[in-house]
Amino acid sequence: MGNKATFSGDRYATRGIADRIEPAIQMALWRAIEVRKARGDELDYLQVFELSVEMVDGEPLQKVLNRQEQPEHRESFYVDGVQEPIGGVTIWVIDSETYCTMLFPDEY
Repeated sequence: MGNKATFSGDRYATRGIADRIEPAIQMALWRAIEVRKARGDELDYLQVFELSVEMVDGEPLQKVLNRQEQPEHRESFYVDGVQEPIGGVTIWVIDSETYCTMLFPDEY
Protein backbone atom coordinates (compact mmCIF):
# COMPACT_ATOMS: atom_id res chain seq x y z
CA MET A 1 0.00 0.00 0.00
CA GLY A 2 1.40 3.36 -0.98
CA ASN A 3 1.19 6.47 1.13
CA LYS A 4 -1.20 8.21 -1.27
CA ALA A 5 -4.71 7.50 -0.11
CA THR A 6 -8.07 8.31 -1.66
CA PHE A 7 -10.47 7.53 1.21
CA SER A 8 -13.09 6.67 -1.41
CA GLY A 9 -14.08 3.15 -0.29
CA ASP A 10 -16.92 2.17 2.01
CA ARG A 11 -16.69 3.68 5.49
CA TYR A 12 -16.82 1.74 8.73
CA ALA A 13 -16.48 2.54 12.41
CA THR A 14 -15.52 -0.02 15.01
CA ARG A 15 -17.88 -0.92 17.84
CA GLY A 16 -15.63 1.07 20.20
CA ILE A 17 -16.06 4.22 18.12
CA ALA A 18 -19.81 3.67 17.77
CA ASP A 19 -20.16 3.19 21.54
CA ARG A 20 -17.94 6.04 22.74
CA ILE A 21 -17.90 8.78 20.08
CA GLU A 22 -21.09 10.68 19.36
CA PRO A 23 -22.25 10.84 15.72
CA ALA A 24 -21.59 14.61 15.40
CA ILE A 25 -17.89 13.99 16.04
CA GLN A 26 -17.69 10.95 13.77
CA MET A 27 -19.32 12.90 10.92
CA ALA A 28 -16.97 15.86 11.48
CA LEU A 29 -13.91 13.60 11.13
CA TRP A 30 -15.17 12.09 7.87
CA ARG A 31 -16.04 15.62 6.67
CA ALA A 32 -12.51 16.84 7.50
CA ILE A 33 -11.09 14.16 5.21
CA GLU A 34 -13.54 15.17 2.45
CA VAL A 35 -12.56 18.85 2.81
CA ARG A 36 -8.88 17.97 2.52
CA LYS A 37 -9.57 15.81 -0.56
CA ALA A 38 -11.57 18.65 -2.17
CA ARG A 39 -8.68 21.03 -1.48
CA GLY A 40 -6.34 18.69 -3.30
CA ASP A 41 -4.28 17.75 -0.24
CA GLU A 42 -2.17 14.60 -0.52
CA LEU A 43 -3.53 12.27 2.15
CA ASP A 44 -1.55 9.64 4.02
CA TYR A 45 -3.40 6.32 4.44
CA LEU A 46 -3.41 6.97 8.21
CA GLN A 47 -5.21 10.08 9.43
CA VAL A 48 -4.81 10.81 13.14
CA PHE A 49 -7.38 12.89 15.02
CA GLU A 50 -6.64 14.07 18.56
CA LEU A 51 -9.69 15.28 20.49
CA SER A 52 -9.48 17.90 23.22
CA VAL A 53 -11.80 20.32 24.99
CA GLU A 54 -11.14 24.05 24.80
CA MET A 55 -13.03 26.55 26.91
CA VAL A 56 -14.19 29.62 24.97
CA ASP A 57 -16.24 32.27 26.79
CA GLY A 58 -16.92 29.75 29.55
CA GLU A 59 -18.30 27.14 27.14
CA PRO A 60 -16.57 23.84 26.39
CA LEU A 61 -15.87 23.37 22.66
CA GLN A 62 -14.79 20.20 20.89
CA LYS A 63 -11.37 20.81 19.36
CA VAL A 64 -9.78 18.39 16.91
CA LEU A 65 -6.20 18.22 15.67
CA ASN A 66 -5.86 16.30 12.39
CA ARG A 67 -2.35 15.16 11.56
CA GLN A 68 -0.51 12.81 9.25
CA GLU A 69 3.12 11.82 8.69
CA GLN A 70 3.59 11.68 4.89
CA PRO A 71 3.49 14.39 3.74
CA GLU A 72 3.57 16.00 7.16
CA HIS A 73 0.38 17.90 7.93
CA ARG A 74 -1.25 19.38 11.05
CA GLU A 75 -4.54 21.24 11.14
CA SER A 76 -6.95 22.08 13.97
CA PHE A 77 -10.68 22.73 13.82
CA TYR A 78 -13.72 22.91 16.08
CA VAL A 79 -16.83 20.74 15.87
CA ASP A 80 -20.25 22.34 16.30
CA GLY A 81 -23.24 20.54 17.76
CA VAL A 82 -21.34 18.27 20.16
CA GLN A 83 -23.43 17.45 23.23
CA GLU A 84 -20.50 16.46 25.47
CA PRO A 85 -17.04 17.44 24.21
CA ILE A 86 -14.36 14.89 25.07
CA GLY A 87 -10.63 15.25 25.50
CA GLY A 88 -7.58 13.05 25.67
CA VAL A 89 -8.85 10.77 22.91
CA THR A 90 -7.01 9.75 19.73
CA ILE A 91 -8.88 8.32 16.75
CA TRP A 92 -7.37 6.82 13.62
CA VAL A 93 -8.97 6.67 10.18
CA ILE A 94 -7.22 4.15 7.94
CA ASP A 95 -7.66 3.78 4.17
CA SER A 96 -7.02 0.14 3.23
CA GLU A 97 -7.60 0.96 -0.48
CA THR A 98 -10.78 -1.19 -0.36
CA TYR A 99 -12.55 0.44 2.59
CA CYS A 100 -11.94 3.05 5.29
CA THR A 101 -12.12 2.35 9.01
CA MET A 102 -12.44 4.70 11.98
CA LEU A 103 -10.99 3.15 15.12
CA PHE A 104 -9.12 3.72 18.35
CA PRO A 105 -5.38 2.95 18.17
CA ASP A 106 -5.78 0.11 20.69
CA GLU A 107 -8.31 -1.56 18.37
CA TYR A 108 -5.76 -1.92 15.56
